[in-house]
This record gives sequence, C-alpha cells and structure tokens, in this order.
Amino acid sequence: MNLDGVEVGLATAADEADLLKLIGLVQPHVPWGPEHLRWQYFGLPAGAARLHVVRDQNAIVALYAAVPQRFAVGGHARVAWMVQDVMTHPDCRGRGFLHHLGAVCLADIVMGGGIGYTFPNELSERSFRRTGWTELCEVPCRGRSVDAVPAAHDRLRIEPLNRPFDDTATGIWTSAGLEVGVRRDAGYLNWRYAKPKNRYHRFMVEGDRGLLVLKLYRRDRGSVLHICELLVGAAHRALIPGMLAFCLEIARREGAEEITAWLPRSHPYASFFDDQGVVLERAQRRFVFVVAPRELGRTILDPSAWHLTLGDSDVY
Repeated sequence: MNLDGVEVGLATAADEADLLKLIGLVQPHVPWGPEHLRWQYFGLPAGAARLHVVRDQNAIVALYAAVPQRFAVGGHARVAWMVQDVMTHPDCRGRGFLHHLGAVCLADIVMGGGIGYTFPNELSERSFRRTGWTELCEVPCRGRSVDAVPAAHDRLRIEPLNRPFDDTATGIWTSAGLEVGVRRDAGYLNWRYAKPKNRYHRFMVEGDRGLLVLKLYRRDRGSVLHICELLVGAAHRALIPGMLAFCLEIARREGAEEITAWLPRSHPYASFFDDQGVVLERAQRRFVFVVAPRELGRTILDPSAWHLTLGDSDVY
C-alpha cells in the first residue's frame, strides 16, 4: 500500500467541486450535478454523509462514502451507514487507497457502535469479505412478466399522492411490524423520492393503510416498472395482492414489459409476491453485506428480518 505523499481525511460540502470532478471522471455515464451531490450527501434526515477521501496535491483522488439512515432494529431506533460511491482516480489505482479507506470507514462505524450495510457487485464484494464485513444474502431481486395473467384480487382504493408524505406515512411504517430496515417515515420518504432528475409515482392505499412508490424506466426497447416501496400496516397485509395487481395494471398501461422489486425470501410479504408471480430471480450479481454491534448480531444477521426494497438502493 503506497500512501506516501498523500493525505487521508474527510471531505465536506466545501469540497463539492473536487468531488464532482472525481465522480464525473470515474463514471461519465452517470454524471452528477451539484443538486444531486447535495441531496445524496448533505440533505439526509439522519445527517451528513461521512466522505472518506485521499487527497494528492490537494486534489481528491479516492472516495469512500458512508451515507447515514435512521434505522429500526426490533422496535428501537439506530443509525446505520450505507457504504456507496467507492472510487479511485484512474491514474491512482493499484496503490491500495480504497482498501485503506475501507478499513478506516469500517473502524469508524464499529467504534461508533453503528450498523453498516452495502450492496457490492461480484467485482467488489471480495474487498468487503477481507475487511471484516459479513455476507447477509444475495440482493433479493424479484420480477415477473407483465404478459402473465394476474391472480385474483380485490380492487382497492389507490389514489395518487400529489403532496409530500406526512404523518399518515409515518403511521403506516410504525404499524408495519417489520423488524429491521431503514425507517420509512415521512422524512425519509420525502428525501428519498426527491432524487434529482428522477420521477416517482406515489400512491396511498385505502386512505391510511398502505403506500406505494413506483418508477417507470424506459429502455431502448420497452420499459420496466420498478416497485420502489410497497408498505402496509401489519393488520392490512391482505391488501398486498391487490396492490401488486395495481402495479401490473400501471405497467400494462405504460407499455412496460416487466415489473421488478426487491424483497427477501422469508419476508412477511414474500408469499403474497410469490402468489402474484413476482418471484426471486435465479441469477444474482450483487450481494448484501452488513456489520453490526455484537449485541445486535443475531437480529441483524437474519436476512428474513430485513425489509429491503429497491428504494434502499442508490441506483433506482
């Protein structure tokens, strides 16, 4: 590892121009503007991101970002850090910068008694194994063709939400009875679905019993409808088949070829998704890795306890 002549530290909002320069160089196909950077790192309800960086001659040449979220674990509130946007300047690769920043980031999370989680792909997952993260499961990608005939369902009152989420959404999360996951309260939902240059379709279900967030992605050939959020109170899980059927109707109306979602195999909603044909896909290329305080290990390391959706990803 060659760290001679460089500085390791944290970036702040004052480093906006340098951060954007590195991100634009490493991923020119997914450019960020200032609005995206501020939203992603400095506008979160849980506080600002920790941006571990390496500087060479005052320029940022490596970035290892940990984004905070308000997390629920068995009814208790914690802070969890999602690791994302891990990158090095092309001219500085092979010098161990990311391995070093990864160790610094992990130590920061562990010493603070926090929870960490991340979704590396098959090219980067080995680095998380080496540095002490634990594999939770494969990313639980689900999908189904829109052409298939939906199972029988009750028609529901599902209405577009054309204003910010409010206490009604927080109440749905509170009553959902889900053990582990990012708190889907109004503050989180309003931040998450204000992602710049993205359009989301938000719905309330039977007034105050459930909510949906959908995103239509148009490809060169056809479209996909992503189910970013599907949430109901624990007493109203029988609504889920009708909510999924509604998603299929939206997909057909918009000319989408398939719908996609994330949902773990043993999640309380899993049987409803399976019955509606929104099933786990066999081929996976991404993983879920976690780190947690010892006293939470049994809960955090149980994939069936996690509420994971496409909304947890920084991609969708």
